[in-house]
Parts: sequence; C-alpha cells; structure tokens
Amino acid sequence: METAQTADMTRHWVGYPHRPGNQQTLNLKFNDDAGPGGLTSRVALWQYSPRAGTAGPQKRPRILLIHGFRGDHHGMQLIVDALPEFEVFVPDLPGFGKTSPLVDAQGSRVEHTVARYAGFVGALAQQLDLNEHDVLMGHSFGTIVTAAHTAQNPQAWAKLVLTAPISNHIFRGRLLAGAAVVELYYAISRLLPESAGNAFLRSRTVLKITNLTMRAERDPRVTEYVRDQHAQHFGGYSDRQTLLEAYAASSRHTVLDYAADLQLPVLLLPGSGDQLSTEAGRRALRDALPQGKLEVIRGAGHLVHYEKPAQIARAIRRWVS
Repeated sequence: METAQTADMTRHWVGYPHRPGNQQTLNLKFNDDAGPGGLTSRVALWQYSPRAGTAGPQKRPRILLIHGFRGDHHGMQLIVDALPEFEVFVPDLPGFGKTSPLVDAQGSRVEHTVARYAGFVGALAQQLDLNEHDVLMGHSFGTIVTAAHTAQNPQAWAKLVLTAPISNHIFRGRLLAGAAVVELYYAISRLLPESAGNAFLRSRTVLKITNLTMRAERDPRVTEYVRDQHAQHFGGYSDRQTLLEAYAASSRHTVLDYAADLQLPVLLLPGSGDQLSTEAGRRALRDALPQGKLEVIRGAGHLVHYEKPAQIARAIRRWVS
C-alpha cells in the first residue's frame, strides 16, 4: 500500500508525485492449444490517466506495462509516476497479485508457460483496444513475455521497451553459481509439504538475501523502499504450483530467443550493474535485434525500476517522442 509518507519519500528520486490508478476487473478469454473454449482469467488491471496539465500538442501513445517474476502492478508504480503525461495500463499477471491463474473451459488449471503469458498479453491488449500506435513495455520476466508476444505480432505495436531485459541464459558462465542456488531454493520448496513450501517461498530470510544481492543503489531511502515493497508483495502469488511454473518459464528463456523476430524498434534499458545479465550478453541482444537500441542506466542493478525510475522515464520519453 502506498502511504503519504512513502509517496513523499519516493518523490526524492522519481521527480514526480505519486499517481493513483483506477482499478478495473476484466474477464479475459483467449484461444490456446489447451482445447476448445480457450483459457480464461479474472484480471486485475490498473489504469493511470495522464495528470492534469501534462497534455501536449500531439496525441501520445498509450503504454501497456508488464511486471516481472514474483511482482505485481505495485512494482511498476515509480515508472508510472515518472511518466505523468502518458496513459498507462498495468495488469497483475495470472497467478500474481489479484489476477487469478489461467484455467481452461472446464475450469481446470493449466500450466503457466511463456507462450500462455504471451497469449494473455495479446488478449489483454485487444480488450483494451490498444493498437499499432501504442507502446508495449516489459520488465525482467515481463521482457521475455512481451518479446514472445511481439515476435508473433510485430505489427501490433509502435515500439517495445524492455527494462532489465533477460539477455543471458542464467545457467551458463558467471551467472551459473547464483542460478544454481536459486534453482535449489525452488526445488526444495517443491519437495516440501504445501504449507511448509509456501512458508519457505515467503521466508523473510530469503527476502533479505534477495534485497542485498539484487540492488546497486545505496541511497538508504531507496533501500528502505525496496525492502518495504518486497515485504508487502513478494509473497503475493496465488499458489505454489503456478509460482513454480512461472519460475521455470522465467529461468529457461531469454529475450534473445525471440530477438530475430522482433521486427519493430526495441529499446533495451538494463542497469549497468544488472546481476542477471552480463555486458557481453546485453550487447549480443542489441546486435540480434533488427531495430535495437541499448541505453545502459548507470548506478542501477536488476532492480532498476525501483532504483532509477526517473532515468528510465527520460529514456522512454526520448524514445517514443
């Protein structure tokens, strides 16, 4: 929950006041290979209208923003705040926050794969009447999801923005050691009884380790904000099975898997100290994109959306103007 004290604190590095969103609930349905009738989800979506007084002479594109693994719409709040002149839509992905997991026509759960998350994004964009004049944006796991969707629908969007893009296969090279620890963590959580597994997945100790290893910004106000946000929302998943499936989807794919088919302008915005990518991996992704641009955000890690939202917003503003 965003309090007045938190909003005042974040304005120090965001540069703009907190922008409240209008929550909507959508019943989303889309076709899938799961069988006749397709898949459905009850979607929680936040719409952020442009702030009064920010309108310009030209109509601006709307932005659909997709959050990362174990996050929800709250994680995108600072970027939303830093783009007050744009209309922005931020959903909770299926199985996270207030959005229900995907189910088939019989109401049975289905595996949550990258392809199905990508289908969800496409169906949501269609229901919101977003089009080729608008911008799609993904963060972290959301960069994989949005890339997978856009690779199949390159004419659906004007541009694609990827913050903290997943450019490297994490089970290779210098990322392997850290990835192996995370893999073990999720493997143990799967083996434990349901209640114990969920307790382990929501462990405060694990959360503290995540906060220490994933950030680069040392401003104590940013540190406190990240700690508070993770404490509130990191455990906000619907059920263990959906979380584990989303982990598998996020850890076995990269944006590079879809890069050659991204036939539209793509802006990459990684933090210079991103713990889940390498400099070589980021350059390789840029070079694989037909119309790619790489702009590194200095002084940020993988939590660039928390650490440097103003810099991200300025880069987006230049890119879409």
